[in-house]
Amino acid sequence: MSESFLSRRFKIGTFLGVDLFVHWTFMLLVLYVISSTISEGVTFAAFMVAQLFGVFFCVTLHEYGHAMAARQFGIGTADITLLPIGGVARLHRMPRIAWQEMLVAIAGPAVNILIAFLLTLIFATQVDQEVLIGFQDIATAPEDGLEMSQDVATAIDTMFRSPSLPGYLFSMIVINTMLVLFNMIPAFPMDGGRVLRSFLAMFTSYTVATRFASRIGIFCALLMILFALQGESANPLPILIALFVGFAGYTEAKQVEITEKLRGITVSDAMVQSAMAIPEHFTLNELANNWRCISADALPVTNSIGMPVGIITIKEFAKATQVSGWRGDTIMKVARQVKPGQLLRVEDSLDAVLMRADKRVRKYPVVDSQDRLIGLLDLDTIMQRISLSPAAPLPEKINEGARFDQTS
Repeated sequence: MSESFLSRRFKIGTFLGVDLFVHWTFMLLVLYVISSTISEGVTFAAFMVAQLFGVFFCVTLHEYGHAMAARQFGIGTADITLLPIGGVARLHRMPRIAWQEMLVAIAGPAVNILIAFLLTLIFATQVDQEVLIGFQDIATAPEDGLEMSQDVATAIDTMFRSPSLPGYLFSMIVINTMLVLFNMIPAFPMDGGRVLRSFLAMFTSYTVATRFASRIGIFCALLMILFALQGESANPLPILIALFVGFAGYTEAKQVEITEKLRGITVSDAMVQSAMAIPEHFTLNELANNWRCISADALPVTNSIGMPVGIITIKEFAKATQVSGWRGDTIMKVARQVKPGQLLRVEDSLDAVLMRADKRVRKYPVVDSQDRLIGLLDLDTIMQRISLSPAAPLPEKINEGARFDQTS
């Protein structure tokens, strides 16, 4: 099934083995920059767009820093997505060893420090010696630096006011420095918040450390909103970033509380044992005739050897039947495709499954060692199922399950 409009993103490519996506709202940011600078001329607008892309290139390298550090500890990255408020690297899981998580968290800002250092070396070769000395004076002694000569002051002012390579380099140096400072704010789940969580996890449980870091993150987000409201400008971006940080930290803290309860529990402890499935050659009309007789709200789709190749929910099926001419369509036109690598096995750890699960998908087929369907994992009923006391073995007819009979 296709992604919803709000979550739609476009793939840029695969680099270092990690897929890179850009969210569609990034285009709105580009349009905003163009519309707000075009009055200064096409050249200036193009320069500002180039700065914007430069910023997000540095953000991309920042996220790849996290991904490459995690890879050193055997942790893969599902993908990286660029958003108007930054980037997100979706690791398959976070390291459970505190010092490893700290290194993964620091890796992103470390990349920005390296970028700023290299750009500073290049910048030093692109400006006059007097201008460089003027910058050094401002950095070391701001009060004395402001008393620079009029020629140096004019050269620096011109560099910032008109498009130029030195101006572009200097802006990237400042931006990378700001990325380091901003990301190291102890607002979970930002990098600084993860460093805080990993430090606390050295002395307390993972759940308690996450809960404390999340509360600090929410407090920092509130401070960010208050500071943004104190400003004279009506820029909503800082407020949006603060809301995103607070919500993301709260959501991850809740997720950690759940996954910690599931540690040591496997898929077999929470799955629905059933081999009931739909042959992939079924038409929607044949499915309609059969689905009226069962209570399941989702069914796997299997190929000729019994391996799941998709899954369909009754909600998706009902929506498909609203389109004229649907009766002759095949099941796979509506079903969500399931690739072999996405199949779950009974021995899989439940907390690891939850970490890599797609938030929009709630049911997953479970297979045996030969990739044949043996059950279904329903994420919406996991907690209820594992809380049940061990029961007697299932009746033989339920263990074996059933397949739909083809009807005309």
